Amino acid sequence: MEDIDLKKEFFFSGNDTGCLLIHGFTSTPAEIRELGEHLNKVGYTVLGVQLAGHGTVIEDMEKYKYIDWIQSVEEGYARLQRICSTIHVIGHSMGGVLALYMAGNVEVNKVVALAPALVTKDSNAKVAGIAKYFMKYSEWTERERPEEESKYLLGYSKIPVSSVDELNKLQRITKKSLKKITQPLLIIHAMKDNTIHEKGIDLLANGVSSKEIKKIYLDHCGHNITVECEKDNVFKEVIAFLVPGLSQ
Repeated sequence: MEDIDLKKEFFFSGNDTGCLLIHGFTSTPAEIRELGEHLNKVGYTVLGVQLAGHGTVIEDMEKYKYIDWIQSVEEGYARLQRICSTIHVIGHSMGGVLALYMAGNVEVNKVVALAPALVTKDSNAKVAGIAKYFMKYSEWTERERPEEESKYLLGYSKIPVSSVDELNKLQRITKKSLKKITQPLLIIHAMKDNTIHEKGIDLLANGVSSKEIKKIYLDHCGHNITVECEKDNVFKEVIAFLVPGLSQ
């Protein structure tokens, strides 16, 4: 894997069912790569998109708006649509919000929202629209991680406050369109998530028009559920949801 740039998009060829994977805010496709590998092993064609301004240098992120992140996902969807008859959309954190946006606006089969960032716990995020004029960056809280986790967490160490305001805008337009979502929906949330507020899970489940909704709560890991200690359970639940009865 040393010759692979984990920050870049990935594509794994498979059958005519496509899985569109979307990473989170300030992060990279690396955080969803292992999930993509598991999905490909059971036969799916998988595309992990790289959102505009992500996976390069932090100054790039400041150049893009939420509509550019949507466009990144739409372009990935169009690529899969050319080769796949069925498309599932799967996103982590802000990627989960983007997955929900796509489900309300294009034809997808099933939707998976992993730690979806509809409501964040940071109260300062609410005033980012004003704060961006006075403060350029804030910082993530660093913590020690095992090497097998940290090698997939390659996002920026700082957060452009102007980009937080763009995330706020994405959250608002997605919340307004939840009723348009009718597809089967899987939500996975970690109870120890220090980034995403659990009230956003109920808001999501109560806001969509989907008849099939499955909620799974994790007890031990934090926000990065696709790389932390319960990731194998996440992978199995995602696959079981996409094709009931199919095991790895």
